[in-house]
Amino acid sequence: MITVHSGVVAGIEGFLIDVEVDVRPGLPGFEIVGLPSATVRESRERVRSALRNSGYKFPAQKVIVNLAPAHYRKDGALFDLPIALGILGHQGLIDPNLLKDAIFVGELSLSGKIKRINGVLSLAQLAQDEKLGLVLPRANWAEIALVQDGATLLAPSLRELVNHLRGEQLLPAQSPPLPTQAPVPEQMIAIKGQEQAKRALEIAALGKHHIMLLGPPGVGKTLLAKRALELLPPLSQEETITVTQIYEAAGLLQDCSGPIRTRPLRTPHHSVSQASLIGGRNGRPGEITLAHLGILLLDEFPEFNQGALQGLREPLDQREVQISRVDHILTYPADFWLIATANPCPCGYYGSSVRLCSCSTRDLNRYRRKLRGPLIDRFDLFCYLSPLSELELEKKANPWPITKGKGEPASSWQEIAISVDAKEFLLQAQRTLALSVRGFESTLKVAQTIAMLDGVSTVTKTQIAEALHYRLENQKDLLH
Repeated sequence: MITVHSGVVAGIEGFLIDVEVDVRPGLPGFEIVGLPSATVRESRERVRSALRNSGYKFPAQKVIVNLAPAHYRKDGALFDLPIALGILGHQGLIDPNLLKDAIFVGELSLSGKIKRINGVLSLAQLAQDEKLGLVLPRANWAEIALVQDGATLLAPSLRELVNHLRGEQLLPAQSPPLPTQAPVPEQMIAIKGQEQAKRALEIAALGKHHIMLLGPPGVGKTLLAKRALELLPPLSQEETITVTQIYEAAGLLQDCSGPIRTRPLRTPHHSVSQASLIGGRNGRPGEITLAHLGILLLDEFPEFNQGALQGLREPLDQREVQISRVDHILTYPADFWLIATANPCPCGYYGSSVRLCSCSTRDLNRYRRKLRGPLIDRFDLFCYLSPLSELELEKKANPWPITKGKGEPASSWQEIAISVDAKEFLLQAQRTLALSVRGFESTLKVAQTIAMLDGVSTVTKTQIAEALHYRLENQKDLLH
């Protein structure tokens, strides 16, 4: 029996799998055991054809492959390569000792080419933890270049990999450098008015506070929310790896030529199911994980399924989501910036000076009930956008945001003190306005962020008053 190290990805975590290959006398056959999925069982025909089309013979004997450990399900076509190498090792074409020091993964085409797979960044971390080398398809060079340390071998085909292992024709030890791309000129969009909303989004972006934009149709809620992505700093190298791992786990890099280098902006439709929003369908990450380190924009917030929305409460607090499977629990990161938009009523024109509202009292009460409760309490800022006045319409539109986010703030909440008067003012507001404990802490953090944005080191009554305005006054106009 010959053992070849391989791996499998569950969520964004890699697990070591031993591919045990045994070729014994008997009637010709090819069996794969160890709880394989249908995709893994189909490896039999891919491996058989790949070996023959690469110039090797498939043994006319009994071939048994065991994927160990066998207690959880294996999925994916990445076991094709280690199975083929194990068979060639039995035929004496490869020294079995050469297969002990690396993790081999790759899907084989019928011609013997090694095709691109998902999850290589998680497998690279696994190889590093296990102190093993890593052999991958050459088609994965763009992703693996993010963590390239010289211990990864990229193989274009089964034949070329075997020649390398036999010392006949060595493959390059490292992937080619990432291609340089000319910067794409940014198209500046001019947005008239809504200065309060722009200010609120700048505060929310700096402190990563969840925000709800309220107002009638056509005032620019969605446009401002999408442009807010540029208020965030660029992804760091570590963040780039994490986001790319997530999109690999979701199978969304299949046609992508490289890693994800921009912060994600996810805008699911309001008909999205709870499984698609939170995650869990076939163990894949949901929208909240795909928005990790970026923005989750829930446009027309009250129209979403309430069950799906209530499922956001724990991920908003924990910044991760756990998905229970039969044999294990998948943990996905979910540290996203939530921006929601909502109309003041079903028709959108309650309190508007532009058009009369056509909603009945019953419709209004039903609609507003959707905008109350524990989930709404997790929003830190509310901002009401009114239609532009004639004066604002006549003014020249200014580009926004003027500058992109440059990086993390120079100070943090812990470094921003609060004056005695400001603290007393906030405590009085808590008693008078019946703020919850979460509301009290949220208001204080928003005030500290405002102080950071204003460039001051101490929170005063001014910052507390502005934070309370964003939390209470704008919310009150719509929800009460």
